[in-house]
Amino acid sequence: MLAAPICAQDTTTLLDDFSITLKRVGCVGPCPDYEVTIFGNGRVRYQGHAYVVVEGVRERTIPIPNVQKLMRRLQDEHFFQWDEKDVVCLDFPEVHITASLGAQRKHVLEGCNSPGKVLSLAKEIDRVSGAKRWVQ
Repeated sequence: MLAAPICAQDTTTLLDDFSITLKRVGCVGPCPDYEVTIFGNGRVRYQGHAYVVVEGVRERTIPIPNVQKLMRRLQDEHFFQWDEKDVVCLDFPEVHITASLGAQRKHVLEGCNSPGKVLSLAKEIDRVSGAKRWVQ
């Protein structure tokens, strides 16, 4: 659990052990199907599968402060304590988010397109990673 605030010195150490992956799994129709991972060092790895502009693997680098802000958001929203659901609805895209920070690992799912924390965080991961350039 991330109980104590992350200070600048701690952040550098934590960045080495941080990654967050957003995986959007398509639906029966033309829903984007891709995966994007942000690593603590700022590296972004994208893999487009279907209904995206760019299929295949792409990589880029984003600024470390953007990664730090994302880490702080996970801490502020107590991400590693979120409930894990396994409910999916017919013909809705699935949104999976998996984050690792040191020994902590958490996977969450939104499978019915219900507004809430998972979809909000997914939107932020898309924004921070720059994945939209490959998806749309």
